Amino acid sequence: MNKVVRRVRVSAGVLLAVVITVTGATTGVAAAESEPVSAAGDRQEQVLSTRDGIITSWVSFALPLPDSAPAHPAACDRVGYMRYRAVDGPADPVDVAHVVIQQQGLHGGSENSDSVAFNTVHSARAQGQRIEYWALARRSACLDETRGFDYALQTGNYLDAVDYYFNGMPIDGERFPGFKTSADLPVLDFMGLDRVVRDQYEVMLHEIPNQADRQRKFVCTGISLGGLVTGFFSDWDFDGRPGADQCAAFAAQDSMVSSDPVALQNTPILRDITDALVGPLDSVLQGGFRVDVLPRIFGPAPGLGTRAFMLLRLAGLAAHLDPDGESRLLSHLPHDLDIDGTLNLLGAPSWSAWVTNGADGSGTLRDYRFTNTALLGVLIDNNSSNFSLFQQGVGALDGGPLQDKTFPNPGELTQLPLLGNLLRITAGPQRRVAPTDRTALYTWRNYNDVNGVPFTAPGHEVADIRDVARQLASGGPSAYWETYFPLRVVTDIAAGYGGARSGDRAALRYHGMSRLKPNFVAWAGDSPVPPATGTFFPTPALATVVTLPGYNHVDTIGAALAQNDGQPDHSAWQLALFLRGLG
Repeated sequence: MNKVVRRVRVSAGVLLAVVITVTGATTGVAAAESEPVSAAGDRQEQVLSTRDGIITSWVSFALPLPDSAPAHPAACDRVGYMRYRAVDGPADPVDVAHVVIQQQGLHGGSENSDSVAFNTVHSARAQGQRIEYWALARRSACLDETRGFDYALQTGNYLDAVDYYFNGMPIDGERFPGFKTSADLPVLDFMGLDRVVRDQYEVMLHEIPNQADRQRKFVCTGISLGGLVTGFFSDWDFDGRPGADQCAAFAAQDSMVSSDPVALQNTPILRDITDALVGPLDSVLQGGFRVDVLPRIFGPAPGLGTRAFMLLRLAGLAAHLDPDGESRLLSHLPHDLDIDGTLNLLGAPSWSAWVTNGADGSGTLRDYRFTNTALLGVLIDNNSSNFSLFQQGVGALDGGPLQDKTFPNPGELTQLPLLGNLLRITAGPQRRVAPTDRTALYTWRNYNDVNGVPFTAPGHEVADIRDVARQLASGGPSAYWETYFPLRVVTDIAAGYGGARSGDRAALRYHGMSRLKPNFVAWAGDSPVPPATGTFFPTPALATVVTLPGYNHVDTIGAALAQNDGQPDHSAWQLALFLRGLG
């Protein structure tokens, strides 16, 4: 693991902060005199696969929404997670050394973390440990559109899913009723941050009932937005204890664990003022959701909306079922703002092409020929896609002539002093290319077959596109991308960071509790997140910090098990080493 930059930062001044925080938390912890009992019940577990010594299963529980919740599918009264464990390890998580429990990022379903979960258990096993990795699904995953995927995986024809969702094709005599709008989803008002962290607690409580065992075994972690959620979990009050008491340690994948990044809660007058200002504003926002004045979901937003993520999932399904066949996906999709806007945003080679949607002569992605794998690659690869936060290093476009992309900016501009890091947030730091020949059939070179490609290097290609396609192709029980991610989670986090500690955040009674535990932070070397996050979310002084060279933001949870340098997935291997160090 020589290429991984590893450091531990220690500050003598942290001792005073520790004493103050522990003293402030003593009253709440002392109040927990008896073992609480989980409200979850009817545990069900379904084994999904066994591969290379790792068992993957779906675990779910009955945990009904409150009676005041509007009508909703029965699935919304259950919570679940994807469980990964070694075939030769204990069947009961109480008996393993550690359990990593992970919150997902923006839009991410539990399948989103399949690679890092599998790779971490695999790496720990190679290091002599038997651990488990639980990739949580948010409650809102109960609304995922999966029927078309399940059917196509049975028939082997990806167009069955495309035509079901977009062209009126029935499945078993029933037609897709259409994608839901914000007005159709009042149940999302009951799936904010409080619900997310409470569901995590109930799962932990049910699976490992003894408090001492939970505090010794669980490592609480999150990718991207999931790291922020984990920060709130650590400072949330659960039965008289902070959530941090449920965790032996904390980990963040290209993120940071904190509920109070600018330390508002450390100064009583600031704490009171911000709560008085932000709390009422947050109440107005919540009212806006309830009366459908504010959107509950991203909806039709190109690149982030309902159909945008459906497009990515369908591209993965096509690449999984027919990787080398010439893609017919785009010809079966309608022309609408969501689809065309997303294709233009992700694929436009220049500002002129983006403004005119290809009418400047450059064309759109619909005008070019791709294999299904190549189409998936141009939508998500760090040398093709124009949106950095969803890029992965999955290989290189091949099969025809290429031109450099300049929209929204050339990747080379990120090398500029001062402005370079700011430009990373748009399209990432790598050189990007686009097709130019409308007659050529463009193909794809996988991450481990890029030697000699002029616009990339093996050290910046870390994810196997076959794995990504398989994960995107998943239907039930949990999809790779959520169909209807609740925006309330984002506004709840924003209100919490702004200092709101009343109303829906009344249980946020602690601050800085995660910093009293061992911390692990994995930064992606090619991600735009570390420069910004490091400024606003100082890394805990005693944290173990690793930088993953060549990794993009999503690669921290999506890298291949075997890397081009002959080493295992650095993200998973380093996390496994951290777990081993906990004893």
